[in-house]
Amino acid sequence: MSQRQAGKGCLSLFLGFACVVGLLCSAAAAQTTARGNLIGYIYEKDGSTPVPGATIKLRNINSGAIYEAQATDKAGFFKIENLAKGIYDFGITASAGDFNSNELVGIIENETTKLSISLNPYGNEIRQSMQEIAREQSVNDNGARLGRVVQFLPAAMSMEVFIERGLLQVGDRIRVRGIQTNFYQYVTAMRLGGADIKLALSSQEPVISIVRDVHIGDGVYLMRKNGVPPFFLTPSGIATEVGGVGALAGIVRVADKKSVSSIK
Repeated sequence: MSQRQAGKGCLSLFLGFACVVGLLCSAAAAQTTARGNLIGYIYEKDGSTPVPGATIKLRNINSGAIYEAQATDKAGFFKIENLAKGIYDFGITASAGDFNSNELVGIIENETTKLSISLNPYGNEIRQSMQEIAREQSVNDNGARLGRVVQFLPAAMSMEVFIERGLLQVGDRIRVRGIQTNFYQYVTAMRLGGADIKLALSSQEPVISIVRDVHIGDGVYLMRKNGVPPFFLTPSGIATEVGGVGALAGIVRVADKKSVSSIK
Protein backbone atom coordinates (compact mmCIF):
# COMPACT_ATOMS: atom_id res chain seq x y z
CA MET A 1 0.00 0.00 0.00
CA SER A 2 1.34 3.45 -0.87
CA GLN A 3 1.94 6.10 1.75
CA ARG A 4 -0.77 8.20 0.14
CA GLN A 5 -3.36 5.40 0.36
CA ALA A 6 -2.42 4.70 3.97
CA GLY A 7 -2.88 8.36 4.77
CA LYS A 8 -6.36 8.36 3.22
CA GLY A 9 -7.27 5.25 5.23
CA CYS A 10 -6.20 6.87 8.49
CA LEU A 11 -8.10 10.04 7.64
CA SER A 12 -11.28 8.05 6.87
CA LEU A 13 -10.93 6.15 10.13
CA PHE A 14 -10.43 9.37 12.06
CA LEU A 15 -13.45 11.03 10.46
CA GLY A 16 -15.62 7.98 11.16
CA PHE A 17 -14.53 7.95 14.79
CA ALA A 18 -15.20 11.68 15.10
CA CYS A 19 -18.73 11.21 13.71
CA VAL A 20 -19.48 8.48 16.22
CA VAL A 21 -18.16 10.59 19.09
CA GLY A 22 -20.21 13.54 17.85
CA LEU A 23 -23.39 11.49 17.72
CA LEU A 24 -22.80 10.13 21.21
CA CYS A 25 -22.14 13.60 22.56
CA SER A 26 -25.30 14.93 20.89
CA ALA A 27 -27.38 12.10 22.36
CA ALA A 28 -25.88 12.68 25.80
CA ALA A 29 -26.56 16.41 25.52
CA ALA A 30 -30.17 15.72 24.49
CA GLN A 31 -30.65 13.43 27.49
CA THR A 32 -29.13 16.05 29.79
CA THR A 33 -31.22 18.97 28.52
CA ALA A 34 -34.51 17.02 28.51
CA ARG A 35 -34.68 17.07 32.30
CA GLY A 36 -35.96 19.33 35.04
CA ASN A 37 -36.28 19.59 38.80
CA LEU A 38 -39.03 19.69 41.41
CA ILE A 39 -38.85 21.51 44.74
CA GLY A 40 -41.51 22.38 47.27
CA TYR A 41 -43.02 22.10 50.71
CA ILE A 42 -45.46 19.74 52.42
CA TYR A 43 -47.88 21.19 54.96
CA GLU A 44 -50.68 19.98 57.17
CA LYS A 45 -54.31 20.64 56.24
CA ASP A 46 -54.04 24.32 57.22
CA GLY A 47 -51.54 24.87 54.43
CA SER A 48 -48.98 26.53 56.72
CA THR A 49 -47.79 24.01 59.35
CA PRO A 50 -44.76 22.11 57.98
CA VAL A 51 -44.79 18.30 57.89
CA PRO A 52 -41.25 17.03 58.57
CA GLY A 53 -40.23 13.47 57.72
CA ALA A 54 -42.72 13.14 54.83
CA THR A 55 -41.71 11.46 51.56
CA ILE A 56 -43.05 12.42 48.14
CA LYS A 57 -43.01 9.91 45.28
CA LEU A 58 -43.50 10.87 41.64
CA ARG A 59 -44.60 8.55 38.84
CA ASN A 60 -44.20 9.35 35.15
CA ILE A 61 -47.63 8.55 33.70
CA ASN A 62 -46.15 7.52 30.35
CA SER A 63 -43.12 5.42 31.35
CA GLY A 64 -44.26 4.39 34.83
CA ALA A 65 -40.84 5.34 36.26
CA ILE A 66 -41.00 6.24 39.96
CA TYR A 67 -38.82 8.83 41.67
CA GLU A 68 -38.62 9.40 45.41
CA ALA A 69 -37.32 12.41 47.33
CA GLN A 70 -35.52 12.32 50.65
CA ALA A 71 -37.74 12.96 53.68
CA THR A 72 -38.76 16.58 54.21
CA ASP A 73 -36.80 18.69 56.67
CA LYS A 74 -38.15 20.70 59.62
CA ALA A 75 -39.59 23.27 57.22
CA GLY A 76 -41.37 20.59 55.17
CA PHE A 77 -39.00 21.17 52.24
CA PHE A 78 -38.29 18.52 49.58
CA LYS A 79 -36.29 18.38 46.36
CA ILE A 80 -36.00 15.95 43.43
CA GLU A 81 -33.46 16.75 40.73
CA ASN A 82 -32.76 15.43 37.23
CA LEU A 83 -36.30 14.31 36.44
CA ALA A 84 -37.17 13.34 32.88
CA LYS A 85 -39.50 15.94 31.39
CA GLY A 86 -43.12 14.82 31.28
CA ILE A 87 -46.33 14.55 33.29
CA TYR A 88 -46.31 12.96 36.75
CA ASP A 89 -48.78 12.02 39.43
CA PHE A 90 -47.61 11.87 43.01
CA GLY A 91 -48.24 10.34 46.42
CA ILE A 92 -46.98 11.25 49.87
CA THR A 93 -46.22 9.09 52.90
CA ALA A 94 -46.22 10.87 56.26
CA SER A 95 -46.69 9.92 59.91
CA ALA A 96 -50.44 10.47 59.41
CA GLY A 97 -50.57 7.85 56.63
CA ASP A 98 -50.51 7.71 52.84
CA PHE A 99 -51.98 10.48 50.68
CA ASN A 100 -52.84 10.32 46.97
CA SER A 101 -52.56 13.39 44.76
CA ASN A 102 -55.62 14.88 43.11
CA GLU A 103 -53.59 16.66 40.42
CA LEU A 104 -50.78 16.05 37.93
CA VAL A 105 -47.42 17.83 37.81
CA GLY A 106 -45.60 18.83 34.65
CA ILE A 107 -41.79 18.69 34.68
CA ILE A 108 -40.41 21.07 32.08
CA GLU A 109 -37.05 20.84 30.33
CA ASN A 110 -34.31 22.92 32.03
CA GLU A 111 -36.76 24.38 34.55
CA THR A 112 -37.56 23.89 38.23
CA THR A 113 -41.20 23.28 39.06
CA LYS A 114 -42.26 24.60 42.47
CA LEU A 115 -45.04 22.82 44.32
CA SER A 116 -46.62 23.43 47.72
CA ILE A 117 -48.83 20.63 49.08
CA SER A 118 -51.26 20.26 51.98
CA LEU A 119 -52.30 16.90 53.43
CA ASN A 120 -56.05 16.54 53.95
CA PRO A 121 -57.01 13.42 55.95
CA TYR A 122 -60.24 11.55 55.27
CA GLY A 123 -62.80 11.08 58.01
CA ASN A 124 -63.38 7.56 59.35
CA GLU A 125 -66.55 7.05 57.29
CA ILE A 126 -64.81 7.79 54.01
CA ARG A 127 -61.77 5.70 54.91
CA GLN A 128 -63.96 2.70 55.75
CA SER A 129 -65.98 3.16 52.55
CA MET A 130 -62.81 3.07 50.45
CA GLN A 131 -61.57 -0.08 52.18
CA GLU A 132 -64.88 -1.83 51.41
CA ILE A 133 -64.13 -2.07 47.70
CA ALA A 134 -60.35 -1.58 47.47
CA ARG A 135 -59.40 -5.27 47.50
CA GLU A 136 -62.00 -6.24 44.88
CA GLN A 137 -61.00 -3.31 42.68
CA SER A 138 -57.35 -4.40 42.71
CA VAL A 139 -57.95 -8.02 41.63
CA ASN A 140 -61.08 -7.86 39.46
CA ASP A 141 -60.69 -6.69 35.86
CA ASN A 142 -64.45 -6.05 35.75
CA GLY A 143 -64.16 -3.48 38.54
CA ALA A 144 -65.65 -3.34 42.03
CA ARG A 145 -69.43 -3.14 42.22
CA LEU A 146 -70.62 0.16 43.68
CA GLY A 147 -74.35 0.08 43.08
CA ARG A 148 -77.15 -0.04 40.52
CA VAL A 149 -79.15 2.25 38.27
CA VAL A 150 -82.55 3.08 39.78
CA GLN A 151 -83.68 5.70 37.25
CA PHE A 152 -82.75 6.79 33.72
CA LEU A 153 -83.31 10.46 32.88
CA PRO A 154 -82.97 10.62 29.05
CA ALA A 155 -83.82 14.33 28.71
CA ALA A 156 -80.83 15.24 30.90
CA MET A 157 -78.68 12.26 29.81
CA SER A 158 -78.16 11.24 33.40
CA MET A 159 -78.86 8.30 35.70
CA GLU A 160 -79.77 8.00 39.35
CA VAL A 161 -77.62 5.42 41.09
CA PHE A 162 -78.16 3.74 44.43
CA ILE A 163 -74.71 3.38 46.07
CA GLU A 164 -74.74 -0.05 47.69
CA ARG A 165 -71.27 0.21 49.24
CA GLY A 166 -68.07 2.20 49.09
CA LEU A 167 -67.97 5.70 47.66
CA LEU A 168 -68.00 7.36 44.25
CA GLN A 169 -66.11 10.57 43.48
CA VAL A 170 -66.08 13.03 40.61
CA GLY A 171 -63.14 12.03 38.44
CA ASP A 172 -63.56 8.29 39.03
CA ARG A 173 -63.78 5.98 36.04
CA ILE A 174 -66.81 3.68 36.10
CA ARG A 175 -68.35 0.90 34.08
CA VAL A 176 -72.11 0.56 33.57
CA ARG A 177 -73.05 -3.00 32.70
CA GLY A 178 -76.31 -4.85 32.18
CA ILE A 179 -78.09 -7.17 29.74
CA GLN A 180 -78.15 -4.46 27.05
CA THR A 181 -75.59 -2.05 28.51
CA ASN A 182 -71.82 -2.09 28.64
CA PHE A 183 -69.73 1.08 28.55
CA TYR A 184 -67.03 2.99 30.42
CA GLN A 185 -66.83 6.66 31.32
CA TYR A 186 -65.42 9.14 33.80
CA VAL A 187 -67.72 10.73 36.36
CA THR A 188 -67.74 14.38 35.35
CA ALA A 189 -70.63 15.65 37.46
CA MET A 190 -72.92 14.46 40.28
CA ARG A 191 -75.94 15.99 41.98
CA LEU A 192 -77.81 15.09 45.14
CA GLY A 193 -80.93 16.85 46.32
CA GLY A 194 -80.51 19.44 43.55
CA ALA A 195 -76.98 20.41 44.64
CA ASP A 196 -73.63 19.62 43.03
CA ILE A 197 -71.54 17.14 45.03
CA LYS A 198 -68.02 15.76 44.75
CA LEU A 199 -68.62 12.34 46.29
CA ALA A 200 -71.44 10.00 47.25
CA LEU A 201 -71.41 7.37 50.01
CA SER A 202 -73.31 4.12 50.48
CA SER A 203 -77.14 4.42 50.73
CA GLN A 204 -77.10 7.73 48.82
CA GLU A 205 -78.67 8.11 45.35
CA PRO A 206 -76.69 10.63 43.31
CA VAL A 207 -77.65 11.70 39.78
CA ILE A 208 -74.72 11.24 37.41
CA SER A 209 -74.22 12.62 33.91
CA ILE A 210 -73.76 9.79 31.39
CA VAL A 211 -72.62 9.37 27.79
CA ARG A 212 -75.02 6.59 26.76
CA ASP A 213 -78.48 5.26 27.56
CA VAL A 214 -78.85 2.95 30.56
CA HIS A 215 -81.55 0.67 31.97
CA ILE A 216 -82.94 0.33 35.46
CA GLY A 217 -81.07 -2.42 37.26
CA ASP A 218 -77.78 -1.98 35.37
CA GLY A 219 -74.78 -2.44 37.64
CA VAL A 220 -72.29 0.37 38.26
CA TYR A 221 -68.66 -0.63 38.85
CA LEU A 222 -65.58 1.31 39.89
CA MET A 223 -62.80 1.10 37.27
CA ARG A 224 -60.50 3.79 38.63
CA LYS A 225 -57.38 1.70 37.91
CA ASN A 226 -58.10 2.06 34.17
CA GLY A 227 -57.28 5.75 34.39
CA VAL A 228 -54.19 7.14 36.11
CA PRO A 229 -53.87 4.62 38.95
CA PRO A 230 -53.58 5.99 42.47
CA PHE A 231 -50.32 5.55 44.33
CA PHE A 232 -52.04 3.99 47.34
CA LEU A 233 -55.11 1.77 47.16
CA THR A 234 -56.48 2.77 50.57
CA PRO A 235 -55.05 6.23 51.27
CA SER A 236 -55.51 8.18 54.48
CA GLY A 237 -56.37 11.32 52.57
CA ILE A 238 -55.71 13.63 49.63
CA ALA A 239 -52.53 15.60 48.87
CA THR A 240 -53.72 18.92 47.45
CA GLU A 241 -51.67 21.59 45.68
CA VAL A 242 -51.80 24.99 47.37
CA GLY A 243 -50.06 28.29 46.67
CA GLY A 244 -47.35 30.07 48.56
CA VAL A 245 -43.96 29.17 47.07
CA GLY A 246 -43.87 31.14 43.81
CA ALA A 247 -44.85 30.26 40.28
CA LEU A 248 -46.31 26.77 39.97
CA ALA A 249 -44.78 26.00 36.59
CA GLY A 250 -46.20 23.13 34.62
CA ILE A 251 -49.15 22.22 36.82
CA VAL A 252 -51.79 20.30 34.83
CA ARG A 253 -55.14 19.98 36.55
CA VAL A 254 -57.12 16.84 35.72
CA ALA A 255 -60.38 17.92 37.33
CA ASP A 256 -61.87 20.49 39.66
CA LYS A 257 -61.21 18.38 42.74
CA LYS A 258 -61.09 19.45 46.34
CA SER A 259 -60.34 17.57 49.51
CA VAL A 260 -63.26 15.25 50.15
CA SER A 261 -62.71 15.70 53.87
CA SER A 262 -64.05 19.26 53.53
CA ILE A 263 -67.13 18.35 51.48
CA LYS A 264 -70.46 18.49 53.30
